[in-house]
Amino acid sequence: MAAVAGMPGEAIALGAVTRTGLAVIIAIRADPTAPSFAGRWEITLVPDGLPDQPYHAATAAPGDAARLVGEVEQAVERSAVAAMTGAAAGRAVLGIAVVAKPVSAPSDVAAVLRSHAWMHAAEGALYREGVLAAGRQLGWHARAVDATTLRAEDDFVAAIGATAGRPWRRAEKDAVRAALTLLRTGLTQA
Repeated sequence: MAAVAGMPGEAIALGAVTRTGLAVIIAIRADPTAPSFAGRWEITLVPDGLPDQPYHAATAAPGDAARLVGEVEQAVERSAVAAMTGAAAGRAVLGIAVVAKPVSAPSDVAAVLRSHAWMHAAEGALYREGVLAAGRQLGWHARAVDATTLRAEDDFVAAIGATAGRPWRRAEKDAVRAALTLLRTGLTQA
């Protein structure tokens, strides 16, 4: 998706929702009294040639699972860094907040492969953690925000959506709500 051009030097807060193989990122201008839409991106996190669902793919070759998952993790982080650098486009970034669903899975790849539910949970965590790691690599404040704690803020989210245009799905709405959590914590430009 095309981004909305921002003014160099303006401060933005980013919110993200990850899904299998991609992330939706919304930028809002970090004006604490009147935050507004600053951009939107839907980014592909896994390059061609690598599986979007690495844990699922690893069941075909369990002995090579850790290598495959590690390769996808690195590719996700590289893709996220490149996309988020473009999203920043010379603007000051207060941080990125990534929506997270509270789930758990073992940290050991072989253990994850024993449960289909754990494979889904681990893949969700892989994308979320990749975007968070990319934010930290860029020197930004990066944090996961529990989806169940996001405030509705329906009027504000609707106003941002009217400016942003379609598509305006739950992913975009939750990304806005996540970005707003950065403004509420009182983060200021460094």
